[in-house]
Amino acid sequence: MAMPFSASIGQLALRTIGWSEWDPIGLNGSEGGWRFSDAANEYDRYMLRVLEGLQDGEPEASMIEYLVGIEVHHMGLNLTSDTRARAEATVAAIGERLRGDQVR
Repeated sequence: MAMPFSASIGQLALRTIGWSEWDPIGLNGSEGGWRFSDAANEYDRYMLRVLEGLQDGEPEASMIEYLVGIEVHHMGLNLTSDTRARAEATVAAIGERLRGDQVR
């Protein structure tokens, strides 16, 4: 059964989740972090897709596979032991935020 997401997350909150939980390139630890990275807009697109998917009732598993696919196939990065764990944490954080916003 799909979660009835009706809330929205602001761009800064969504960006913070993406950079703190996902960040496959590891730029958040670089000088200045994501605020000074050209990748911020690219990551935003991926986080927005996850947000919209969850709001539309897509399964969390599909959104996890989406992020894994972006990292491995689109970005060309190697599948590592933490690839899926970071995607899971990211999707879970966005989902928790949506559910939290819904009950407010």
